Amino acid sequence: DQAANTMLQIEVAALKKKGKTIDAEAEKELLKEITEKYESTISPYHAASRLWVDSVIDPRETRNIISKGIEMANLNPELKDFKLGVIQT
Repeated sequence: DQAANTMLQIEVAALKKKGKTIDAEAEKELLKEITEKYESTISPYHAASRLWVDSVIDPRETRNIISKGIEMANLNPELKDFKLGVIQT
């Protein structure tokens, strides 16, 4: 809900910047569309179907896998800074 409301605020601001106005009913409909999109894309099956998932690990191995990843990153002197942008789900 929070993400959908944030996206709604961004969308409304973009419309206002273009000189358009949006009434309460249109805003409600836009929020409904955004929420439906989020609900359809938050499934792990959605991510896997787009090959965004490299592997599935046993939850008991999480700490070990993360530790190995950190160790590999620390040993790679050529690793550039990771600049995190806007994450979309």
